[in-house]
Amino acid sequence: MIDQNRTEAAWSWPRAGWALLAAIVLVVVAAAVAVSPAGPARADEAGNGGDFVPLHPAVPVLDTRTGVGGVSTAPGPASTTTFPVLGVGAVPATGVRAVLVRVAVTTPSATTWLTVYPDGASRPSMVALNAKAGERVSNTAVVRVGANGRLAIYNNAGTTSIIVDVQGYFTTATGGSWGGLVPVAQSRVVDTRYGVGTSTGVIAPGASRTVNLATGGVPVGASAAFATVTVSGATANGWLTSQPAGSTVASPILDYQQSIPTASGLVLRLAADGRATLTNRGTTAIHLWIDVMAYFTPTATAGSGLRPVTGRIHDQQVAANTAVDVQVAGTSGLPLRGVAAVAVDLYARGTASGWLKAWTPGTTEPGVSQTQYPANISRRSLTFVKPDSAGRIRVRNSSGAEIRLVVELQGWFAEPAPVLPVTQFAPVAVVQDSPRTVQYGYVDNLGRVVSGHQASIDNYNSVQWTVISGNEAFTGTPAIGVRADGRTQLAAQYTDSDIWAASQTAPEAATWTGWSDLGGSMAAPPAMARLSTGVAVLFAVDVDGGLWAYAQTGAVPYWRSLGDQNLVGTPAVVAVRDGVQVFGRDSAGTVRTLQYYADGSVSAWAGVGGVTVTGTPAVVVYPGYRLRLFGQAPDGTVRTVLQDAAGGFPTTWEPVGDFVTKGQVAAILDPALGRTAVVARGTDDLIHRSWETAQGSGAFGGWAPAIEYLEETSATDPTVAPVTTANGQGWIIVFRNHNGSTRVYERQLAAVAGRSSPSGALAAGTPTFRAATLPAPPV
Repeated sequence: MIDQNRTEAAWSWPRAGWALLAAIVLVVVAAAVAVSPAGPARADEAGNGGDFVPLHPAVPVLDTRTGVGGVSTAPGPASTTTFPVLGVGAVPATGVRAVLVRVAVTTPSATTWLTVYPDGASRPSMVALNAKAGERVSNTAVVRVGANGRLAIYNNAGTTSIIVDVQGYFTTATGGSWGGLVPVAQSRVVDTRYGVGTSTGVIAPGASRTVNLATGGVPVGASAAFATVTVSGATANGWLTSQPAGSTVASPILDYQQSIPTASGLVLRLAADGRATLTNRGTTAIHLWIDVMAYFTPTATAGSGLRPVTGRIHDQQVAANTAVDVQVAGTSGLPLRGVAAVAVDLYARGTASGWLKAWTPGTTEPGVSQTQYPANISRRSLTFVKPDSAGRIRVRNSSGAEIRLVVELQGWFAEPAPVLPVTQFAPVAVVQDSPRTVQYGYVDNLGRVVSGHQASIDNYNSVQWTVISGNEAFTGTPAIGVRADGRTQLAAQYTDSDIWAASQTAPEAATWTGWSDLGGSMAAPPAMARLSTGVAVLFAVDVDGGLWAYAQTGAVPYWRSLGDQNLVGTPAVVAVRDGVQVFGRDSAGTVRTLQYYADGSVSAWAGVGGVTVTGTPAVVVYPGYRLRLFGQAPDGTVRTVLQDAAGGFPTTWEPVGDFVTKGQVAAILDPALGRTAVVARGTDDLIHRSWETAQGSGAFGGWAPAIEYLEETSATDPTVAPVTTANGQGWIIVFRNHNGSTRVYERQLAAVAGRSSPSGALAAGTPTFRAATLPAPPV
């Protein structure tokens, strides 16, 4: 629970706090004229909607005092109230992705909190508003509407009147005369205490002040501005209304408290010249200041569209006068790239008064605030902030005492995202997930993720194929692995560059859960490894060459940067004694590596130099966790290097014959022979192999087709995987032919001397392969 039901003392802003705030304001005033726009507006992502339509006047959808919304009694404790939104007033009945609402309470009988959510959905843990007994307070929230067109609002304690107004809505498709969001550098554009953007002096009861918000990066012609509006100096409770300059109709935007600075992030509808008129509807004079964060464009081809996503992403104590970085992008399904801003609700409570700031790490700390909080009273406010390239926002506790800081995500605004092409004939991923079953997975030439469930390890005809991606489109080779609970997971790259994941509904099952968007914005498909703790970790590379890890553990998993080494493609990962060894290829073709430990820490990066390679290297793990790498040189030949006893790699990569490959190399330690086998597709499209001549020799024999008498061409690079069948430990080669059929070459040994092949008699124990065609995949 965000708040506890207990008596809270009345509060007044300390003299020292006013002095500090005044100093901050003077700095902001001096710099205000130098603030420039954040940059040109961007078109919304691929016509996916999320454009904002501001409503003026705001549309009342619930007022329990007057019966608006069909409810005319004040909700009691632990009560849920539902009310219609879609089709009410100027809110359309269809085409609405989410609504921006003002939620207010008046004189609750007990300290309480409210949650607003789609009717018909489970009530989330997130909170929209905190209120102390007897207060009149409001906050703004972005919320989806239920499939039935209604919202639900939960009141935790006491009896209170509730008011909900729709200030605007976000569309499900682009078009019309409205556009998206454009963040700007945070700046204070109005402050009645110091004459910033208006005349100096209080706003009397019933009086209005018209201000020009076409400043601080907001252009003339913007349809609306998103700003934090703060009221101070009131000696009685009241409320504030706003309207575009020249309009005769006003909308309530903020409820304020006596003796307490009250702040809320909200939308101000602007006139064509950028002006708005704000009116003090209380019985006492007030001071007012406005900090601009972003604006909305009036055209459907500009700005970033909203993608509603909810979840609590941070809940920790923060020390006095301390800033913390909060991971937002790269978690909860958000990408790391293309995020114009996140919509987050900031909550604070501490034993001293103060305020919160939120901004982009790596930029100058702004002199403006988003949330004001009195001592021992809970406060929250909506804000829009652009994350940094690592997906973080920075939040400062500007008070003299520790606070509880809660950050709750309500959505994000999408910049343009390129659509990746679907890779043709991507390789197959395969894993033996139990003593009885094998799982296959690949992305076909249409972009579908196809899963193959082999119900019997010794019967390739038992494979059942299923398209598990619906109409979603993916690309490249999926990553596959077995989770700690025994369920297999597939992770694949969506064509918008995010990484998605799905898991079996149960161990050995042929059915799958729905897909989860893990975000990420990666340049290539991921690799997967499992730590000794059982935690599955995904590794992927972004467009700038940075390596990221997604450990699927904790309350809010997220993509974590492991450093920028100018990498390209999918990394190779193998489990080692203390974690996972990761190998990536940089843009110059040099292999680089680091170790990801079981506790999440990482080693320093090291180079595996000496040769230029293409594609993802193949890695073989020997006893003692000594590693051998194989890679394709630019001339198509295969090179290899063995880790030395000290854990380093020599600079010399040895050739593995003069065979020329067509694609990436696969390699495995043959469990029966104890000799390394290397597999690749040749320029003739046949699958070829080479064996180590003796255990640990590092010398390899000549290359030959895996099955000499079977001239079967492959359309994909091969995949190798260890399997244990009724005949013992072995391994398989898996590929797809040009007809789309999946083929398996199972490694066998000649049982007796004299077994023949097209090239002559075989000695006992000679490795051979038998071929199997899996049942036809879906069409």
